[in-house]
Amino acid sequence: MRLRFAFLVLLGFMGCSKPKSNELTMTEKGLSETLATNQTTISTTDVSSNSVNSDTLSYAGYIHKFRDNDTFYTDLYFLNDINDQLYLDISKMGDSLVFEDEENRRTLIDLDKAGKYFNLTGLHTINIYNSENDKLTTGRFDHIEYVEGNIESSFAAVFLVENPHAKNPLFCIGNPADDLEKVSFTSFEDENLKSKLIEYLGVDSSLLWNVSHYNFNSESILSTVSANTTAYIIETKENTLKTLYKSKDDEAIFGLNVISKKINGREVLLADCVMPETDMTWTSVLLFNGSEYESTKDRRIRAK
Repeated sequence: MRLRFAFLVLLGFMGCSKPKSNELTMTEKGLSETLATNQTTISTTDVSSNSVNSDTLSYAGYIHKFRDNDTFYTDLYFLNDINDQLYLDISKMGDSLVFEDEENRRTLIDLDKAGKYFNLTGLHTINIYNSENDKLTTGRFDHIEYVEGNIESSFAAVFLVENPHAKNPLFCIGNPADDLEKVSFTSFEDENLKSKLIEYLGVDSSLLWNVSHYNFNSESILSTVSANTTAYIIETKENTLKTLYKSKDDEAIFGLNVISKKINGREVLLADCVMPETDMTWTSVLLFNGSEYESTKDRRIRAK
C-alpha cells in the first residue's frame, strides 16, 4: 500500500493532498483521445446535490496543471470518514486510463458511482489566481481522477479552463461571487525580527523548525514560527506583535500564501504544513474567527 494512503488513514480520511504534477510527462496517447470516448461532465445540480449549503459555500485551495494536457486539478475531500476497504473500492470505480508512464498512472473515476463519496460543493465553476491574486482564467468541473504516484496516491477534481496557457497559477476559488483584490505578498529574511519573535513567544531556539517572514502590502509583516511541535503566525505592525494563529495539533508551517477575500476583517490564508519529524504534509485553509485564525473544514469558506 502506498505511503500516501497510509497517511490518509492516519488523518481520518479528511482529505487528499495534491498529486505531484512535476512527475507527469507526455505519453503517445493524450487525454483528448481518452475523453473523446469517455467524456464525463457535471451540472450545477449534480455538484450541489451532496450539500444543502452549496449556495453559501465556496472552495479554496491550490490549483495545478497536468503536464501532459491542458486540464487543471485540485484536491478532493471525502464527505464522511471511510475505511481502508472503501477507499480501495472507490479507487477502482473507473477503468478508463487517462495517463500512464513508468512512475505515474491516472484513471478516470466514474462520477455516477463515486461522486456521492466526495465533497463537491463549490467546485462547479472556479476562478484561478496567481500569487498576487490576479485572476488568470475560469474553469469548469469536468471529472474525477485517481492519481497514483511512487510516493502518494490521491483523488483530484479536474477542470477544463478558458485559458489553458495561464502562467503561474497558484490557487482557485470555487463558486466565486466577485474577483479578488490584488495583493503584494513577498518573503524576506530578517535575523533581528527572528530573534524578536523567539523572545516574544518564549520558544526554545534549539527546537526551531522554520521561521519565515512575508511583507504584506507594505502595511504589515506576517511571520510563521514553527518550534518543537507547534506552529505560530505572528503579525508585526507598527512595531507591535500579535499572535494570529497557534496550532492545536502537532504541526510546522513551511509556506504561506494570502487570498485577499476577507472574512471577519482579515484575509484567508493558505498554509503549507508538515507533521514534525515525518514526511506527512497537507495544506490548511485558515479563516479569521474574529480573534484568531483557525483551520476550516474541507477548505470551504463563505461564498459571499
